[in-house]
Amino acid sequence: MSREKKDQNKEVREEQFADFANSFASFSTVTAKLHQAYKDLQEKFEYLNRRLEATNKELRQSLAEKDRISSYLNNILESINSGMIVIDLTGKITLFNRPAEEITGHKAEEVVGKHYNEVMKSTEDKPNCLSALSLETICSNEEKLIYTAAGDPLPTSFSTSLLRDSEGNIIGAVEVFADISEIKRLEEEVEQVSALAAVGEMAATIAHEVRNPLGGIAGFAALLERDLPEADPRRRLVEKIIQGVDHLNDTVAELLDFTKRIRVNPRRTDFVKFVEETVGAFEAGLKTREFVVTIRRGYGDTPLVTDFDPELFKRLLLNLLTNAAQAIPEAGSIEVNVRTAPERASELTADQKTGEKEFIELEVRDSGVGISPNIRDKIFTPFFSTRESGTGLGLAMVKKIIEVHDGDIEVESQPQRGSKFVVRFPKRETL
Repeated sequence: MSREKKDQNKEVREEQFADFANSFASFSTVTAKLHQAYKDLQEKFEYLNRRLEATNKELRQSLAEKDRISSYLNNILESINSGMIVIDLTGKITLFNRPAEEITGHKAEEVVGKHYNEVMKSTEDKPNCLSALSLETICSNEEKLIYTAAGDPLPTSFSTSLLRDSEGNIIGAVEVFADISEIKRLEEEVEQVSALAAVGEMAATIAHEVRNPLGGIAGFAALLERDLPEADPRRRLVEKIIQGVDHLNDTVAELLDFTKRIRVNPRRTDFVKFVEETVGAFEAGLKTREFVVTIRRGYGDTPLVTDFDPELFKRLLLNLLTNAAQAIPEAGSIEVNVRTAPERASELTADQKTGEKEFIELEVRDSGVGISPNIRDKIFTPFFSTRESGTGLGLAMVKKIIEVHDGDIEVESQPQRGSKFVVRFPKRETL
């Protein structure tokens, strides 16, 4: 090979080597850039990963806080004594708390999703959360009568309010309500006490202004009766006058007794023996009736010793027996039962257990005409009577006597199917 050709080959190899060197340098540069880009990407990924972890942590904390707040609010809603109903814009119930269940008798799982009118029924034209929703008006501390799940009327106090979101848009309505039946009962008792106070003042005047003339009438009537022969028809008229005077005197005495504060003088007594003696004396008086009334006993011979006022209870029992006999227009029967019973759940406080106390129940049942449902709630009201000659104080006095013995009285009756009165009071040693 010539020298010239060798020089040319050498130059070619040197150029190729230079190109290779340049290519390798470029590759190294690109590799370095890729390595730096990968490193930057890795650092950015790690940064974003840390940001994501921090964000997730904040989100978890936020959700936990929201759950805590939600649980806290739910606990408040369940713990308050007032019932609460929340409805949406269509009138469907979205919230029904535990007190609302207890007051109405409806279960939340049964009413949530139903329309308000299907659950909260009332015959009164009073505002509610539906009217608050449609009229955008609210009410506070108003009263209305609603009906429970069992169909019983229940007086309630209620307030309504509109429910808005964070932007102020109306999204529903809220109604808060409470059972005020006990308040109504207390109001009636206060009215009765006020009325009885006025009656007491009137009774004192009657005792002075009426009894004195009655005494004179009775005296002159007795003189007339003495002077008239037995066969004189006018003598029966005088006897009617004397009977009328005696009835008025008894009425005045009963009125005075009712308006007085009852003084209890308890004595340790066998209640069964006491009842038998009282029933026996009353039974002897029934023999003068035109129709036969049979008395059946349901208390046996086992002693039941407790502390009570025998004089007051004698009056109580005689009143019940008299009413029972008067309710029987023809032949019939009266049943008198005495039994012991455990303490009811409604009579217990939170720290008491069922059965800690023992109660005595005195039952008087008759086969008479019964009591109409529309007057059953009035029979213990003073001066209310279904008989023309009645004063309306007999059963009122019975209720008063049992209440000073820390007891109560219940009545069950149906027209033409007789009545049952149950007197219940605690068995104990001291009052």
